Amino acid sequence: MRDNSNGPSSNSGMNRRDFAKGIGVTGAVGLAGCIGDLSGDNGGEWPSQQVEIVSPWAAGGSADQTSRAIADAGERLSDVAWVVSNQTGGSGSVGMNAAANATPNGHTIGLAAGEICMFQHLGISDLGPDSIKPIMQYTVTPSTVTVHEDSGWDTLEDFVSYAEDNSVTMSNSGTGGTYHIAGAGFALEAGIDGNVEHVPYDGGDPAITAVVNGEADVTASGAPEVAPQVNDGPLECLGVMADSEHSALPDVPTLADEGYDLQLGSWLANFVSTDVDDETYEQIVETWEEIYEDDDFVSFMEDGGYEMKQRTGDELDEFMSTQYEKYGEIISELGLDG
Repeated sequence: MRDNSNGPSSNSGMNRRDFAKGIGVTGAVGLAGCIGDLSGDNGGEWPSQQVEIVSPWAAGGSADQTSRAIADAGERLSDVAWVVSNQTGGSGSVGMNAAANATPNGHTIGLAAGEICMFQHLGISDLGPDSIKPIMQYTVTPSTVTVHEDSGWDTLEDFVSYAEDNSVTMSNSGTGGTYHIAGAGFALEAGIDGNVEHVPYDGGDPAITAVVNGEADVTASGAPEVAPQVNDGPLECLGVMADSEHSALPDVPTLADEGYDLQLGSWLANFVSTDVDDETYEQIVETWEEIYEDDDFVSFMEDGGYEMKQRTGDELDEFMSTQYEKYGEIISELGLDG
C-alpha cells in the first residue's frame, strides 16, 4: 500500500489536500469530481485501477491507521495499488464530502463515522447518511459511563439514583463531539440531565484524567481509552453504550443490560458515492467482506485494540438512521442545533 497522505492521486499533478485547503469544502468536492472524471466509466471488473481511500482526519489516528490496514489488505486481494489520502477539516466533513461527490466509478472510497449523523443537526454540512452508499462498518468504539473507584457508586443504578437529587460533573473530549453527545444522551435517557454539568476537555486523555484527579465525577469516554485505568487503575466503568460487551472491558455490563436503549460513541464505516452502479457496488462489498476476514487485517485490529463490528446493507442503513435520529434529539435538547 502506497502512502498518499500528502501526495496527489495517480491521475493528478497537484496535491489534492493542500489545494483543498485553499478552496474549502466546495472546492474539495469539485476537485474530487474532476479527478474522478479522468478515472474511467462505471461497470466492468472492479477494481480496474488505483483505489483511493479518503480518510477525513489527520494521519496517525484510528481512522487513518485502520484505513491503511484496509488498503494493505486490498492490495493483497487485487492487482492494483491502494492509497490513503488524508483530507481534513470541518469535523471530518471535508473528506467525507470529497468522497461522496467523487466520480462514481467505485475507485474513490470514503470513510464515515458517527459525525455523519451529526453534521446536519449541528449546521456543519448538508452531508448525512442519505448522502452516501455505505459498504461496511468494520469497527466500533462505544462510549462508557466511568467513575472513580472511590466514588461510592458500584452500579449504574447507584450513580443514577445519586444524580437524581444531586449535581454531578461529567467530563468529555470536547463540546459537540461524539462523547459529549453520548454522555448527554445518557443523561437525558436516565432523566438526570438537569443535574449533570458537561465539562469539555481537550481530548479523551485529559477527560479521563479529570476523573482520576477528582476534577470531575464521571466521564463519557471511549471503552479502549478508559480500559487501562479501569483494569489496572483507580477507575470503575459502570456501563458501556453498546449492544454487546466490549473486549477491553469484558466484565462491564452494557447500558442495554441496565435498561437503556443507547448505542453511542465512535464507529467507522466505508462508503462510495450514491451513484455507483449496483454491479460495481456488489463487487466492492464482496472485496470488503474478504478484507474483514483477512488474517493480517484481523491481527492488526486485535493488536491495536480495535473492536471489530461488521454491519452491511439494510442493517447498516438502519443503524445510521437510528443514530441520526438519536443525535438529532440530543443536539436539539442541548441547544447546539445549527
